[in-house]
Amino acid sequence: MKKNILEIGPYSAVGGVSIHIKRLAALLKGHYNFTFIDESPRLQVDSEVFNLRSKNIFKYCGLIYRADVVHIHSGIWWLTCFHISTAFIFRKKIIVSIHSLSNLKNNFSIKITQLFLSLATKVIFVSQEIYEKFKSKNGAVIHAFIPPDLSNEKDLPSEVLSILKKNTDKKIIVNNASKLVLYRGQDLYGMDLLIEVAHMIKKESNNYKIIFVVASREESLNLFDLYQQRIKDEKLENQITLIHNPISFVKLMVESDLVVRATNTDGDALTVREALFLNRPIIASDVTFRPEGTILFKNRDSEDLYLKINETLNKSKREPVGLSEENLQTYRKKHISIYKFL
Repeated sequence: MKKNILEIGPYSAVGGVSIHIKRLAALLKGHYNFTFIDESPRLQVDSEVFNLRSKNIFKYCGLIYRADVVHIHSGIWWLTCFHISTAFIFRKKIIVSIHSLSNLKNNFSIKITQLFLSLATKVIFVSQEIYEKFKSKNGAVIHAFIPPDLSNEKDLPSEVLSILKKNTDKKIIVNNASKLVLYRGQDLYGMDLLIEVAHMIKKESNNYKIIFVVASREESLNLFDLYQQRIKDEKLENQITLIHNPISFVKLMVESDLVVRATNTDGDALTVREALFLNRPIIASDVTFRPEGTILFKNRDSEDLYLKINETLNKSKREPVGLSEENLQTYRKKHISIYKFL
C-alpha cells in the first residue's frame, strides 16, 4: 500500500520551490500518493488544491491527519514552525526542506526555526551553505533539482517565438525572475545589471539579444514598468526585451545560447541546475556556492558580467539538449530515498 505524502508549500506560486514540489510529485507518483497544501498568497477559487489562506482549519487538520508523512517546503519561517507543531501533535513523520535563507533574516528567526526543526524526523538542506547555518543532527544536504520533462512543458507563446525568429542571426541570452523585488536596496534578480550589459552590447555592436522573463507582475514598486520605460528611453529595444508572462523557461533555455543568473542572494538555484542539465552555459553571481560547471561573475558587477558573457559566447556553440530516461531514473532513485525509511 502506497504511503500518503502531504506536501506543504507555495504550490501555485511562480518560482523554484513550486516547480520542485510539482516535479517531485510527478517523479514519484508511481511510488507514493501525494496531496498538497498551498501557501501561495493568491487564493485561486477554481483550484482543487487546498490553500492555507482560505482559513479552513478543519480542512487543514484533516489533510495532516490523513497523511503518513508531512513534507514542509514553506518559505516563511514561522509557518514552517506552525506546520511542524501541528504535524507533531498528530504524531506524523515530518520532513522539512529548507530551500533558502532569504526569509531567515536575523538570529531570532534562525534560533526559533532550529528549535522546531528538532521535532522533525528529517531535515533537508538544499546546499551546504544552508546546512552550515543549522547543522541539525537530523539534517542532510540534498540538492533540490529535479529534471524537467519537456513533454509536460507548455509550448512557447507566439510573442516569444516571434522574438526568437526576428533574432535568428544573434546569440540569445536568457534570464528569469519570479517577480521583481529589492533585496537590501538592490534589484534581487539583477535586471538593472542586464540593462547595463545591453548598453555595452550596443556600444560594441555585438550580435547578442537578451530576453528577460518576469513570471509575475505582483510587485509594489512598479519596477517592471520603470525598466521597460528605461529600455525605451535609452533605445535598447534591439538589445534587450522584457517578457511578463509565466512561460516555460525550460523551453526558452533550449532555444538559447547562454543563461544568466544575476541574483544578489541565492539558494540552490533551479535555473542554474536546469541550464547545466540542458547543456547550456550558465553564468551566475558569486554570492553562494554554485554547482560545478557554472561560470561565476563578481556580484553586482555589470562589467565583469559582460566580460564573462563575451568570453563564453565567443568560445561556445549550442549543444544538444541533455535529457535522457537514464538521467531521470537516477534522480527518481535519489528522491525515493527521502521517504523510503520513514
